Amino acid sequence: MQIIIDPGHGGFDPGGGSNNYFKEKDINLLISKYQDARFKELGINSILVRNSDETLTPKNRIDRINSFSPTSSDILISNHINSGGDIGGEVIYSVRGNNQLPNLIANNLKTTGLGIRNVYQRKNRLGKDFYFIQRDTTPNNALIIEYGFADNETDSNRLRFNWPSLAESVVKAIANYLNVPYSPSNVTT
Repeated sequence: MQIIIDPGHGGFDPGGGSNNYFKEKDINLLISKYQDARFKELGINSILVRNSDETLTPKNRIDRINSFSPTSSDILISNHINSGGDIGGEVIYSVRGNNQLPNLIANNLKTTGLGIRNVYQRKNRLGKDFYFIQRDTTPNNALIIEYGFADNETDSNRLRFNWPSLAESVVKAIANYLNVPYSPSNVTT
């Protein structure tokens, strides 16, 4: 069993959740690297889809994930920041999964002060996952986590100054879900 961590966007694609203070791709990578280090610290097998500012097309991203030989019992988290003028976080889960882990993550994100807009599935017209990262990968627990809105001052400040707490809340939720003993972080940021 492994946790596959996808820092959304990268390289020439800064991501829509960017603002004057940060680019989405950079915050996604910070959160993802932190989570990878924490999972390893807790003895949970994890791997990063990218560990630098690298351009990955959707096909490149799926090919890389598939090169890790994922199984249906693995967990895939794709880290993102939203835009569009709203406020709060979201957890989008695959149509193959259930809402147990997504709700644990959402509840833990709430403890950081992040309001949660929604925990949901998004389907295309064929009833399959709308997002390619979920549709074209194997793990049943394929999750997209939106850590707030870059164009909202409250969320933006939380991401700028408190992103480690957001990242840690997801680590804690997954450790609890897997029944792995949780301990506070020794990872430096």
